[in-house]
Amino acid sequence: MSANKENNLVQAYIELNKFCQSGDYDRALKATGKILQIAPNEQKAFHCKVVCFLQLHNFKEALAVLCNPKNAGLSVDLHFEKAYTQYRLNCPKEALQTVDNAPELTTALKELRAQILYRLEQYQDCYNLYRDIVKNTTDEYEDERKANMAAVVANLAALNPNSDLPQFGENTYELAYNAGSTLAMRGKYNDAMPVLKRAEQACSESVLEDGGTEEEAREEAAIIRVQQAFCLQQMGKEKEAAGVYQNVLKDKPSDQALVAIASNNLVVINRDTNVFDSRKRMKAASADGLEHKLNSRQRAAITYNQAILAIYSNQPDFCKQCCVKLVREFSQEQRAALVEAASLAKDGKRQQAVTLLMKHGGILTLAAAQVLLAQGDRKAAIKLLEESEFKYKPAVIGVLCTLLCADNEYEKASRLFTEVYEHYKKDERFTALRTVWRAAAEIHQRAGNTKAAAAAHEALAKAAPEDKKSLARLVKALAAADPQRAKQLAKSLPPVDQLEGKIDIDALESSKWMMGAKVVKKTVQSKQEQSPGTPGSELLQKSKPKRKRKTKIPPNADLSKTPDPERWLPKYERTAYRKRRGVRRDVIKGSQGMSTNATDQYDMSKQLPSAATPAAAAKSPRVEAKSSESAWQRKQQQKKKGKGRKW
Repeated sequence: MSANKENNLVQAYIELNKFCQSGDYDRALKATGKILQIAPNEQKAFHCKVVCFLQLHNFKEALAVLCNPKNAGLSVDLHFEKAYTQYRLNCPKEALQTVDNAPELTTALKELRAQILYRLEQYQDCYNLYRDIVKNTTDEYEDERKANMAAVVANLAALNPNSDLPQFGENTYELAYNAGSTLAMRGKYNDAMPVLKRAEQACSESVLEDGGTEEEAREEAAIIRVQQAFCLQQMGKEKEAAGVYQNVLKDKPSDQALVAIASNNLVVINRDTNVFDSRKRMKAASADGLEHKLNSRQRAAITYNQAILAIYSNQPDFCKQCCVKLVREFSQEQRAALVEAASLAKDGKRQQAVTLLMKHGGILTLAAAQVLLAQGDRKAAIKLLEESEFKYKPAVIGVLCTLLCADNEYEKASRLFTEVYEHYKKDERFTALRTVWRAAAEIHQRAGNTKAAAAAHEALAKAAPEDKKSLARLVKALAAADPQRAKQLAKSLPPVDQLEGKIDIDALESSKWMMGAKVVKKTVQSKQEQSPGTPGSELLQKSKPKRKRKTKIPPNADLSKTPDPERWLPKYERTAYRKRRGVRRDVIKGSQGMSTNATDQYDMSKQLPSAATPAAAAKSPRVEAKSSESAWQRKQQQKKKGKGRKW
């Protein structure tokens, strides 16, 4: 190399170093171009060029440079850079293959491999790799590795809540958040809430200490508040959870995945109400680009909720598309069949819904039975449940018993419980099915099968040896079938005086005991009030004294004078009343149109006192009023006759 060329190369490297230290990667990229133009085989300059592309987030150009056959000799050792560009371009499988092809697995490649495994949702391998890195590495990034490892543990807890996983401290808010998320994934929502509260507070304090604003602190802690809202939602506090989700979305966070999760959970809270708002939220939850920011479990939940919302929105075709997506992308055949059957049942195609559910079988058989019951086909539902694999489950037994009793098929129900008894006879759960044996005894009794009823009572007594009531029922059931054994078992019953010492014989003998204790108490108390001779009745008859209200006096009243005794009478009935001159009118008492004769007839003060009548004739006689014309009727008759002749 000539001296001039070497000087130009040194000068270009000096400029490249200056631009890299100042963070001006655009000019640094131009400097690498000058170096490679002077010396095309400079591997350091080529490496710097790739790093500049990565710093500028121009991953496509970086990958194109690395994969160019002309640069095969220069990129032979850049395994980390190539795998990182593939990872950032959402090609995790190719990135993992690049890492595995590296001759040596350095610490940087190990950490990148762990990130790739996390993206591929291979959480157990990711956890094992992080555990090895944390154990064999000590540097300033130790807290970040522990936070990533805690995130992997939270996802493992979501897949297997009962698994034995390590616990991490709460040194940073990231560790506290992941610890709270792990508790939430295990279903311990009450324990997770205080941990998440501490994480939120630590996050806000950390951002403010670093010079951030309150808005930045609120945006950084948004993901923690969404996790708190999820815990509240799972605890049944949906109104509080909805308020938190809405407050987070009002701040318009930049994280698209966070917006999608909050919107989806709001749709779940809305259910079949406020469908317009749910459709708007679902658009945000299913926007483009989220397939690389959410894991498969979250994306499957959003698709499932999309299908259910399509049923509420009367969109059966779109619902079917979502069901096809559930099967193809997430392999959830049963959930897709259940939603599609619900859509068919809503459209009135119940037979097609039953056929679809029966095609998948399993637990969907119970859903098919529900569709048949909604259709009113009770016999087909009974036949379906009797032939299913869940026939001997306690809940299914209860449904079958109810349906058979509704059709008055007590003998068939009795045979069903006999089969159940034989099925659980040698099972460890025999003693735990107390409600089943109690129902079986009642059904056997109705069917008239005393022997089977006695066997059910015996099973009930065996399930609860300390329950003397079950033993008494067994003695009663055996009294007809096996009297000798009934006598033997009766000896184990406690004496009557030990069972109940305070028995009201009078209340038991009365005819009103079937109506309840309150009615008996009321009748007894009323009888005591009616009989004044009963000792202590004076106490019962005493009631609270009535409060005496003060009489209202007019504001202009003269208290020194005695009030007028006729103040309550109408004016025309008072002694001081005088008619005005020139005015002729009849004072009519009573209803409108009555004459004075009629009023005199019904004025009791003008009637003569009658003799007392005996009790047998105590009914008042019917009074028939004489026909009398009112003043208005006389005037009408005069008008009809016309005016008289003047003399």
